[in-house]
Amino acid sequence: MNNKLNTKLILDYIKNNNLTKKEFCRKCKISTSTLYKIINEKDFQLIALFKIAKIMNLKPYRFFE
Repeated sequence: MNNKLNTKLILDYIKNNNLTKKEFCRKCKISTSTLYKIINEKDFQLIALFKIAKIMNLKPYRFFE
């Protein structure tokens, strides 16, 4: 089973809302390094994905579809 993270959702949200990555991180209350870990699918805490999902008004499972 391949659980590749759909980071395009995050990047599209940032672009469509005319945010910088730094502004997006501030809004989500995560660090920019955490955002880059998520985008690059490196080791990150799952709570960060929940924070992002909340700001984007998405259920967290949507990142794995």
